[in-house]
Amino acid sequence: MWRAIGILVYGLAGSSGILVADTDRPSRPNIVLLVSDDMGWNDVGYHQSRISTPHIDQLARDGIRLNRFYVHPVCSPTRTALMTGRLPARMGITGVIGRAGSVPKDEGFLPEWMGQAGYQTFMAGKWHLGMIDRASLPSARGFDQFFGFYGGGINYYATVGSRHSGWYRNGQPAAVEGYSTDLIASEAIERLQRRDKNRPVFLYVAFNAPHPPAQAPERLIQKYQRLGFTRRRLSHAGAIEAMDAAIGRILATLKSEGMERDTLVMFFCDNGSGLSRRMPQFEPGQLKLRGGKGMLQEGGIRVPAVMRWPATIRSGATTDQLMAVQDLLPTLAALATVPLKPAKPLDGVNCWPAIRDRKPIERPPVIVGGEGGGFAVLDGKWKLIWDSVGLNLFDIVRDPIEAHDLSAEQPLKAAELADRLRPIHQAMKELNP
Repeated sequence: MWRAIGILVYGLAGSSGILVADTDRPSRPNIVLLVSDDMGWNDVGYHQSRISTPHIDQLARDGIRLNRFYVHPVCSPTRTALMTGRLPARMGITGVIGRAGSVPKDEGFLPEWMGQAGYQTFMAGKWHLGMIDRASLPSARGFDQFFGFYGGGINYYATVGSRHSGWYRNGQPAAVEGYSTDLIASEAIERLQRRDKNRPVFLYVAFNAPHPPAQAPERLIQKYQRLGFTRRRLSHAGAIEAMDAAIGRILATLKSEGMERDTLVMFFCDNGSGLSRRMPQFEPGQLKLRGGKGMLQEGGIRVPAVMRWPATIRSGATTDQLMAVQDLLPTLAALATVPLKPAKPLDGVNCWPAIRDRKPIERPPVIVGGEGGGFAVLDGKWKLIWDSVGLNLFDIVRDPIEAHDLSAEQPLKAAELADRLRPIHQAMKELNP
């Protein structure tokens, strides 16, 4: 485990590249997760987008880019995997969780583990993990403080005096007014400023941007009109830029509060963009990934993801380590020295050594569940998609656009990866005998 005193971390002394001892940082970092909603691989500036994302781009420059980070193709399964470290399909969750649904109560949640280890746990934004009863709400699943909304989406503009708009604070309706992205960021900033400075922070900021129907300030709509964006992309682009500005406010607060050096900040998206399902538009130099939200192709499940921790992660780094959202619970628990004793086996693995050392580690295949019972299985360069259309195998390193099915040429590899789904299918069968 990584502790403060006597640890050697990678850093640069001038340009010598020697190892430097860091004895000043706390034994455990603060952790801030920034999650966007329905934002594709090519929607960030550091992937050559014309959408302005300077603060996300700065995180990428100051930290490490996770070039092969995978999520599930719709939001509730991704959020379930984040919170539990387990495959949502094991719980029967393969699509969005409706008003009558919930993540099973016997599943351990990331903020519960963090809280047991002494972290103060805060959340602002979108929940979408169940609202059927109070035991399904954030305050019952490990968060000390919650402000946000429970369902899959909310109006971008909240108006005081109108009928209750769906915003809550710690289980009680909240009367708020303003743009949702700014409301979420302001809550996150207030939590940071009012924290107990003697305890580490776990902060989960789940934006609703740019979930459709996206809305954005008029000045941003006009900006992207001038840039020639199509009508269907104007609000999408504007909502992303507004979110980036909100992220900038949160990052500035970390700096002003003296937390920047000892805080791990991660940004990623819950699934690919719905705008990419049909007629995707690419800028010069962009990776032309197929598919989008709800689809198991790369455009639906491979998302932009970066981590920054100035005390430990060298700036400007990249990694091609295969990693998925279910890996975050064991990974964050490891770097925060949180003792995990889950009642149920985790599907995620600790990827911190690969991030820390920027060297790939061996790991079991990554499984991603799709709507309707389909799955993708990723193992090194190989990717299997098994869904209602059939079974397809791709060399995703040489063929990231998934143009060439190799299942007939590599039948043993296809069978090997398909066999990895046997326990998942059995678990699903037991839920619905």
